[in-house]
Amino acid sequence: MYKAALVDDENYDLVGMRELIPWDELNIEIAFMGNKPLAALHYLQNHDVDILVTDIKMPVMSGLELARMALQKQPELKIIFISGYEDFDYAKQAIHLKADGYILKPVDDDEIKTTLQKIVHVLREENARLETNNGSDALEHFDFVKQDFLKHLMEGSIDAPTLQSFTRLYPLPPRTETAHAVIIEMDHMQHLFTDEEYERWHELTFRQITSWIETKNWGAWCRLSTDRIGLMYSYDAGDIELNLNELIHYIRDRSRFTITVSFGQKTDRVTELPVSFDEARNLIGCKMFLGKNRLISPGEVHVPLVRDVLDVNSQLDRLFTAMSTYDLVTICDAVEELFEHVRAFSDSSKVHHFSTHVLSRLEGYLNAEAQGDFPHFAKWKAEGFETVQQFDTVDDIKSWLRRTVFEWSEHIYLRKQKSNWKLFSDIEHYVGQRLSQDVTLKDLAAHFSYSPNHLGFLFKDKVGVNFSDYVAARRLEHARHLLQTTNLKIYEIADQVGYRSLTYFSRLFRETFGMKPGDFRKQS
Repeated sequence: MYKAALVDDENYDLVGMRELIPWDELNIEIAFMGNKPLAALHYLQNHDVDILVTDIKMPVMSGLELARMALQKQPELKIIFISGYEDFDYAKQAIHLKADGYILKPVDDDEIKTTLQKIVHVLREENARLETNNGSDALEHFDFVKQDFLKHLMEGSIDAPTLQSFTRLYPLPPRTETAHAVIIEMDHMQHLFTDEEYERWHELTFRQITSWIETKNWGAWCRLSTDRIGLMYSYDAGDIELNLNELIHYIRDRSRFTITVSFGQKTDRVTELPVSFDEARNLIGCKMFLGKNRLISPGEVHVPLVRDVLDVNSQLDRLFTAMSTYDLVTICDAVEELFEHVRAFSDSSKVHHFSTHVLSRLEGYLNAEAQGDFPHFAKWKAEGFETVQQFDTVDDIKSWLRRTVFEWSEHIYLRKQKSNWKLFSDIEHYVGQRLSQDVTLKDLAAHFSYSPNHLGFLFKDKVGVNFSDYVAARRLEHARHLLQTTNLKIYEIADQVGYRSLTYFSRLFRETFGMKPGDFRKQS
């Protein structure tokens, strides 16, 4: 089997990778897993490893530094970088290191599995070309670079020198001197599917869209998010509306999904593409007022409406922050502010488009929070959109939304409380197994992947005493139990509960229970 090392300073991400990726099926053994990059480097310098999967942003030593130093020892090491930051500088450095994958958090299990399969294939075939080729050849294999490059190009985060050097290595398609930025968004329809159906149809629709783009030779595309595709449309500017409407109808006829499409003004230079993309992004946001399953063109939307879209999304972010902290007053205020926009609507269909958008954003937030353990979440997803459509007045929708948000905020709060209790149950077990040893907050924090300060604060907040006082109380309580139930000598009991000095143990016992250990045993 091939050997892999997993490194991430977030312990939960490590455990997730270990449990959710089918390593045996991929013929990969996890030889090292840890949250300390220095320990990982020590291991990599002393053991042969085929694949390194590492987070980029870590304290003490970054994943890039770790990879760079590991490559000095093992030049043929395959590397997958995982990053929570959409920073193109990281991608550029990853390319210089000839990385085999660059994956953004939250990690998509299928994406990392596919990347690992490709690496295993390369290892199995001992493809010397991929291992020794120059940057230009390597770029042909790095789909993540092509996608990331176009995404950052459209978003305007690439400077002119970088753009020039990258287009030399990865030439853009022809006819890109004049282009429109296009955004294609799959409309929210999850409530109409089972989870299995949704995944299948979502992926099928995505492939239908990209296949259409490539068949028609419209230009380069990239995946902007789960539901969005970015396109540098460089085909026929005169017929762009006709062509994009044709795509919308094609998907409507052949998929259970629909799509909404927007595009920005034509640009004459590649460096101006971000201006067109910015316009397309603002326009696609207006579907909350204009409706979905349609094309939204430049000039169709007035500036005040775009400003309203930005305000709504900002207010939704405020609402979700309040939900996560169980701040009911702010929740109430945020809902009121949201519905101030609705008062100006003269068309009832706009009210329902707006409500559907809010509900879609809420579902996305809850999906991220839920991680599969919210009660009745699937039922709520299935019924929520139908419920909103049945209301007759804005006040009905607002009241229902406020009540719904309150309820889900309470679920989030209670789940966090339950999670904290589970942690302290684990701590109790940890301490109970080590009463005869030296138990410190530092060791405890390392065991549960917390900083000592953070865990100490949580412990005092939950239990009401400092950790050291808690351990002392557990030791003495266990000593009292042993005095009552065994014939062990007092010095043996002191040793079993972690006290090497009998005098010190006797004094603490007397201070706690009002008598010496020997006197306590006589009375028991």
